[in-house]
Amino acid sequence: MKSYQKLDVDPYTQWEPEVASPSSACGPATMAALAEYWRTRQGQAFIHKSSHFHSKAEHINYIYRHHGGAPWGMSVKGFKKGIKAYIGAAFHTEVGRRHTLSLRTFNDFVQYKDEIEAGRPVAIKFDKWFNLRWKGSYVYDYHWVIGIGYEEAADSGKATLIILDNGVKTAAGFIPSRERRVDYGINKDILTMVALNIEKV
Repeated sequence: MKSYQKLDVDPYTQWEPEVASPSSACGPATMAALAEYWRTRQGQAFIHKSSHFHSKAEHINYIYRHHGGAPWGMSVKGFKKGIKAYIGAAFHTEVGRRHTLSLRTFNDFVQYKDEIEAGRPVAIKFDKWFNLRWKGSYVYDYHWVIGIGYEEAADSGKATLIILDNGVKTAAGFIPSRERRVDYGINKDILTMVALNIEKV
């Protein structure tokens, strides 16, 4: 028997033709998906900018240009700084309302489950290079995704992350962002998780 939970998160694809720098846009795509989830699913309508874009690609491009995109990818520090600036800038546009924005960095399946069960998706970075983990059968060497759920086997304890992969480039074009299941135990040594919470005070 398995425990299971999954959130309804709108997928973003870094490989759409209109994305200006697709090969390094996984961080901005993850950030866009996370912000849009909080706007539409968590009722944080003050994150108004995400509704001003004509397409998801335009949303990704905006974040890439203004909130930490770079040809070599996005660091965890850059992601946290970027999303704080992107969402935080909107705090001051709604008179009379106050919010707190908090970010936590961790690598722990129990904490990840807690976030999902609280209705909060988690940004996840795979990075074997800066973690100095050259060997291993990792799903990605260096990549951002958004964690939307989990499965956990009661008998074996096997922990599985349910993610949206931000799409895949192919010889014929691209495959849109899709749901994947990732073995946490195999990949845990190269993971960093970033949890976002927004509360009205």
